[in-house]
Amino acid sequence: MPVIDQLGVVTSKSGVLIVIDTGYLNLWSHDRTPAVPDGLLSNDEVTKRANSSVDLRIVGSDAERAGRLLGWSWHPLYVYDQPQGFSHLQVKLDEIVREDHLDARLEVVTPRIPHRKRADLALAQGSGAGEVQLHGISAVVIGNVPSDREMSVLAERSESNPDCWRRVVVDCRSQSPIARSERVGEVGVDYARLVIADLDAIGAWQHQESLDGKADYVFWGRDAHTVASALRAPQISPSEFGWLDLAEDLTQQRGTAVEEYCDKHGLKLAGDYRPHSDHWRAMTPTRKSPTESATIELAGNLICNFMTTWGDGLFAVHRDLSESGELVQIRIEFEQAPAEQLGHLTQ
Repeated sequence: MPVIDQLGVVTSKSGVLIVIDTGYLNLWSHDRTPAVPDGLLSNDEVTKRANSSVDLRIVGSDAERAGRLLGWSWHPLYVYDQPQGFSHLQVKLDEIVREDHLDARLEVVTPRIPHRKRADLALAQGSGAGEVQLHGISAVVIGNVPSDREMSVLAERSESNPDCWRRVVVDCRSQSPIARSERVGEVGVDYARLVIADLDAIGAWQHQESLDGKADYVFWGRDAHTVASALRAPQISPSEFGWLDLAEDLTQQRGTAVEEYCDKHGLKLAGDYRPHSDHWRAMTPTRKSPTESATIELAGNLICNFMTTWGDGLFAVHRDLSESGELVQIRIEFEQAPAEQLGHLTQ
């Protein structure tokens, strides 16, 4: 029998859930103009270039066919976050139009399309589920989830690697048998973690801004003990040192002191400045949990954050449906399995 763990629970007042890399929620614009925050990219010029991007719509009587042949994005009619001029994309579309005798052309969308609106477009295109692109990253949205109850987030361990998840499931209506499955899309992960959350709730997410004016600075690694002794940094865990619950400016000063000491003496360690933001609220219990997961409240909804256990990658998201088309469960596959082995996860 497979080993099943409960990672947490989720609720969704809007009836729509999003699966997204938690580390990328600092990019989520919700109903605002998409923008990369200052300091996230390598320098100000790269940030300025990213924020000058445009969103495009393919129009014409053959627009959808041309968009599918182009294959530039999940939604056949929209291409997001393209550089101004989009010459490479234009050349590709012109070639398709010419070879297949199609009526299709690119049109710049003004103003740009906020991420919440992109989610609505994906839901409409995918009949209630789809992939959302933001700055080249993919997330997945799924509608028709229950809005009146808690839904368990369950994980099945890999048989070949018991320290990793084989799949993670959101149990929406486990009383209904699964009749068919549909692959919705892929969620891109670069921070080794995912969050399952109500789509409207993440509009309230504060990724970097401290909610109480405080922050932590934690460091670890080869020379961490040496640096901690020199700078009198408390030990936080068997392998970590640093300072917790200090004012943000003082925390930044301590972090700078650690980095300068390492540079001066040629020492190696890893450090992490952690403002008391929503990201910190989710990651602090996640790091302490035996399942590397946590449930927190956000904007009146419960959201579930967890480590992928596989690190980074592209992971397929499916919706499993009843005979009548009702959503039974949402399934994230970390290891692919034969279709006949799919079914409910039970504790």
